[in-house]
Amino acid sequence: MLLSHVEEWDPPVAMNAVVPRIDPDASNPYVQQNARAGFQRGVIRISPREYETVLAVRAEGAPSTA
Repeated sequence: MLLSHVEEWDPPVAMNAVVPRIDPDASNPYVQQNARAGFQRGVIRISPREYETVLAVRAEGAPSTA
């Protein structure tokens, strides 16, 4: 699969600020496994709802990974 659109954010959004909102009850094994592994893959596929969640966290000025 090819990436058709990439956005690089400076500063990036910290995944530990996003995961609790994407999977608030920690019931998604895929999300939880990736979180435990530290999201070692640089790129992951997310749903439109998850993307909107990341945008909301970013707009709130959540801590970055920097």
